[in-house]
Amino acid sequence: MATKLLELILPAEKHERVKELLENKNHLGAWFSTLEDEKILVRIVARAENSQEIIDELTHWFSVTEGFRIIIHSIDATIPRPEEPENNEELAEGKSDENTKKEVRYGSITREELYEEVSISTKITSEYYVLVILSTIVAVIGVLENSVAIIIGAMVIAPLLGPNISLSLATTLADFQLGLKSLKVDLIGISIAIIISFFAGMFAFVDPTITEISTRTEVNFGYVILGLAAGGAGALSITTGVSAAIVGVMVAVALLPPLVVFGLLLGAGYINLAFGAMLLFLVNIIAINLSGVITFYAQGVRPSNWWDIAEAKKTTTYAMITWVMMLFALILLIYISQS
Repeated sequence: MATKLLELILPAEKHERVKELLENKNHLGAWFSTLEDEKILVRIVARAENSQEIIDELTHWFSVTEGFRIIIHSIDATIPRPEEPENNEELAEGKSDENTKKEVRYGSITREELYEEVSISTKITSEYYVLVILSTIVAVIGVLENSVAIIIGAMVIAPLLGPNISLSLATTLADFQLGLKSLKVDLIGISIAIIISFFAGMFAFVDPTITEISTRTEVNFGYVILGLAAGGAGALSITTGVSAAIVGVMVAVALLPPLVVFGLLLGAGYINLAFGAMLLFLVNIIAINLSGVITFYAQGVRPSNWWDIAEAKKTTTYAMITWVMMLFALILLIYISQS
């Protein structure tokens, strides 16, 4: 069973209040220690699924208190081993305040850990540039050589999962700052891939009839399903601990090859065919983000403050409607172009 260690630092005068709050919370144990400067350290061990509720309650009462800090640790194992709850009523025991009553269903990770892990992918680093450049070069070679194995190799190193999943999370939490950072990183990666493949198309021989190009110049509903599956799997990989590397390959398969094919065909002068590849890329990226938002929302990912929840719900609804309308518009455009 997944468990968490929460370390709470507060002024010593809050000792009794913390005890009162923890009495109605489902945890495995709490221990109080005295620190210097009239502060206390409270160590709380709880099941992963109960941790978010405890964190939200403590944050609700003490976030403005000077010296307040919560440190979250994942526990590999504890002895004695925690007993499995007999039913869902035990997990819900003690939830009475409607403002702090939040059902957390997204695996063994808290909102704070989820945000920290996802936000890392919004930082533009030299490693990100290098990985995008190398994956694009390998993908260009794989497409020109009509080699599936080489293209798969490019997918393994393509860092395209993080920015798109962080954009989905930003939409779900109505975090506009995180959303802008995600868009910036995403656009940089897309631009690099197009520029490299465009110049490769200008100087290399591009045969639009080979399988790895021709299959990416026409869009069908299978690609829409691929994008939706990739986005959902990406969100689940972050919240449930599924290998992000494996899911990242799935997302990269949906995004990088169409981009590379678009750049190659554009550079070689096949404008109409390049348009088809760009349509495929747009369908996939919209489907990935739509599915990511739906998955996060369905798992109960919400902001910590009740006044932010209403705003986030509104933002998420508008975003999903926008993504769906854009997806249908692209599908209609694809149908008209193919007709």
